[in-house]
Amino acid sequence: MPLSRRSLLAAAPLGLGGLLATAGCFDSGGAAPGRLTIAMALTPAAALSPHSDDAFLLARWAVAETLLGLDDDGLPVARLALDWTRAEGTAWDLTLRDDVAFQDGAALDAAAVAACLNAAAAAAAVPRVIDGIGLAAEATGTHTLRVTTVEADPVLPQRLSSPQLAILSPGAYGGGTSGNGAVDPVGHATGPFTITESTATGVVLERNDDYWGEPALLDGYRADYVPDAATRVAALRSGEAHVLEAVPYAQIANLEDSQLQDAPTARTVGLYLNTAAGPLADPALRAAVAAAVDPAPIVDDIYEGRADAPEGLFGPALAWAADHRDYTLPEAAAPAGEALRLGTYSNRAELPEALIVIAAQLEAAGFATETDVREYNDIEPDMLAGDFDVFLMSRSVVQDSGDAYTALASDFASEGGFNASQLADPAVDEAIAAVNTASAPVEGDTPEAVAERRQAAVLDAEAVVLGTGAFVPVAHERLVTGVAQGVTGVASDPREREIITAATDME
Repeated sequence: MPLSRRSLLAAAPLGLGGLLATAGCFDSGGAAPGRLTIAMALTPAAALSPHSDDAFLLARWAVAETLLGLDDDGLPVARLALDWTRAEGTAWDLTLRDDVAFQDGAALDAAAVAACLNAAAAAAAVPRVIDGIGLAAEATGTHTLRVTTVEADPVLPQRLSSPQLAILSPGAYGGGTSGNGAVDPVGHATGPFTITESTATGVVLERNDDYWGEPALLDGYRADYVPDAATRVAALRSGEAHVLEAVPYAQIANLEDSQLQDAPTARTVGLYLNTAAGPLADPALRAAVAAAVDPAPIVDDIYEGRADAPEGLFGPALAWAADHRDYTLPEAAAPAGEALRLGTYSNRAELPEALIVIAAQLEAAGFATETDVREYNDIEPDMLAGDFDVFLMSRSVVQDSGDAYTALASDFASEGGFNASQLADPAVDEAIAAVNTASAPVEGDTPEAVAERRQAAVLDAEAVVLGTGAFVPVAHERLVTGVAQGVTGVASDPREREIITAATDME
């Protein structure tokens, strides 16, 4: 009989409950009474640098914009760039809009865009979406530029849609508000809203009246950092917040149906198993972990039925991924009390609860377990350093570029910049590289034909990755956003790049 959520929490190791109670607070200053407030689940990790995951905050606030966007099928569409053409094997030529001004008054031109892209490529921590591709850009005219990579890259336009490649004015690179050389997006982006105040508790935003597109309906709003899930929900119920970035599944029942927006998402919850060191360097013990994990109580109970049973790396939000390939794990060994260190983060309230279930399942199979739960910004360095045998993570598989290849290359290639499994497998590297080979130009190709070949190769690579036991899928999340009565135009984006938009309004 599945444990109830109350029983799961009661069974938590000593200290875990305290880690779950990371309370957030609301900044009561800066925004005029009656203005919309959004409660954000994560706090900035890098002073809002676009070269970090903070870039997604800038996108969700409609502050920073990219050269290109993506349609529902993941194909590029115009944004700050109107046209993009593959000039030769390793080069793409882009034409910019000629009517865009940065929020600091500087004109958007090719020199500024090239400098921005080159700054990202030279960053101390290169954005995942371009890590290892050798991106370089140069202006070829006032509003034209060429972007090159070391090797032919058929999905460079999709990469340019990543919030981590948001275009900022030259003024953003003058040392930042701290004077330490950091990139400062405040007042230097192009979006319909501009940040006018940034503090440790949140930001205040005002409408950009010189925006090149449709003007924002709101004259401004506030975004508060509220990492504690229960605090976010209480804020919506009390009217202190009008939009919640992520409604905790455990508290969905505490909100009215009219306050919830539910949409499929490309986010997969799964276990990253350390393939390089510790007990799980043995493929047979990784297979034993996979055999021991039963996702059903997690999907049905912890996610309150608002998640889908695991199908692989890619879930039902990606219609093209339905034709999953078969794969075979090594024969599982019988665990003999091997000690496993399990980790996850508290910013997503469901993950610590799911980790309790998984730890119990692994102990029932014969492993010994130790759990570590912290806020994401604190635990990420240890996770990437391989300090855990098993790490439970919720990951959007198309968030960076809209193209699944970048998630495969980042998370599972030997040189991947987000390789939490420490995987270094020649067969995996070959399968991931084959995704780009499948995109080689063929005479008469249409973008749709290239996409179909590429997607087929992605599914082949998925099977190779899963066959190593480096990743065990647990659930495919659905996106649940909290929206107060009278608030309209809040985006439910499967790629989780948009929430507040120019169309957002409040009565």
